[in-house]
Amino acid sequence: MRRAPSGDGGLPGGGKIDIVGRVKSEKPPVAGPAAEALRALRTGALRTGVRRALLAALAVAATVSSTAAAGGAAGAASRHPAGAAALTPAPDGPWAGGQKISPPPDGPWPQGATFSVFLCKAGDPFENCGGRALTAKQRRALQARLEAMPEVGEVEFESRREAYENFKEHNADEKALISAISAEDIPESFRGTLHRRADRASFESAMEKTAGVSSVWVLGGRFWEGKADVRVTLCGKRDPDAEADDPCAGRGPATRRERDAVEAALSGMREVQQVYVEDAAHAGRVFDFWLMRRKSRAEAHSGSYYVRLVNRENARAVAGYVEAVPGVAGTEIVDAG
Repeated sequence: MRRAPSGDGGLPGGGKIDIVGRVKSEKPPVAGPAAEALRALRTGALRTGVRRALLAALAVAATVSSTAAAGGAAGAASRHPAGAAALTPAPDGPWAGGQKISPPPDGPWPQGATFSVFLCKAGDPFENCGGRALTAKQRRALQARLEAMPEVGEVEFESRREAYENFKEHNADEKALISAISAEDIPESFRGTLHRRADRASFESAMEKTAGVSSVWVLGGRFWEGKADVRVTLCGKRDPDAEADDPCAGRGPATRRERDAVEAALSGMREVQQVYVEDAAHAGRVFDFWLMRRKSRAEAHSGSYYVRLVNRENARAVAGYVEAVPGVAGTEIVDAG
């Protein structure tokens, strides 16, 4: 996976950026080195070449995170949406018997992978672009090549406008990131699936050598897809870079009392069918499986609840209802496809 313009993952003039960093809500967070880079972008404290390289790398990473999340998240739910009141506790509901909250299921783990092949745009600093944009002829040839590859399942083209709208929707809570990146920074791409995870290396190698391709991301399948409808993420380790409106700003992990309150809110809803409690160790395993990399540190992950519903159409209402409980960092809808 290539995330930066130069061969060693660095920026012109030296220095590196860590886009992935610490995990929060299964998206590359804007913290640590990335936060410092965004502050430099906003204040104009970078040379033109470094600024262009940094924006290119951030735009690619942010675009990946907006459409492919480790748990299959499809965006945070709004607070207290209409219909939440109808899901409040009922004595004759399915949880009246005090059903047990269970650990995550053993499997199945996805066999395939997803890919994003980003296309060069004018002025791109990526070494394979040479500052030139992909031509229409090159784009048609690349699409035909992807569609003919036996290891590829599905392929679709995503325009710059479509990518930018998806980026804004799925990074709505990352105000610094949105303020730093414009539609012109977002690249076009081909997105699709690989039948087998084992084809990752050969696919990446082939695409990275293709004229007009700026970078390639291949990610593992989503463990929670098809197993749950809503993800409830708890506050984790204190984040010194958290913005003032972050529900976890200035505090540490959710307490046992707060976890009990979250479980009570979930168990009291008629619509809830099953709740899985995911600890940091399992969250790390899911993240590593998705990112297809070495084992990450357990302390980098927050605990979560994954909720399966009787009717998936009520997912946003359920998410919004529990999101207001203290100790909850946020809620997301687990993507169905």
